[in-house]
Amino acid sequence: MYDLIGLIGVVAYLAAYFGVQLMGWSPESQRYFALNVLGPACILVSLVHSFNLASFVTQCTWLLVTFFGWWRAWRRRPARALAALQSAGRR
Repeated sequence: MYDLIGLIGVVAYLAAYFGVQLMGWSPESQRYFALNVLGPACILVSLVHSFNLASFVTQCTWLLVTFFGWWRAWRRRPARALAALQSAGRR
């Protein structure tokens, strides 16, 4: 069961990477964020069964970077919306 959960995490990582690289997804999209949270979360669950320190550190770091990236994108969203409104008003 733990291996299956870990494999779901790997598929989530690969789907996020594939989506950005080959499908043109924005790295700021909600689905990219969701897949980048699901991936390490599932792998961390799988580590409960067979712990590996290097993998644990990697997955925790990936989660922190993902949440930091989401937070930065969320902070910039109002500024982009305002700029778009101002640009539309000039036309």
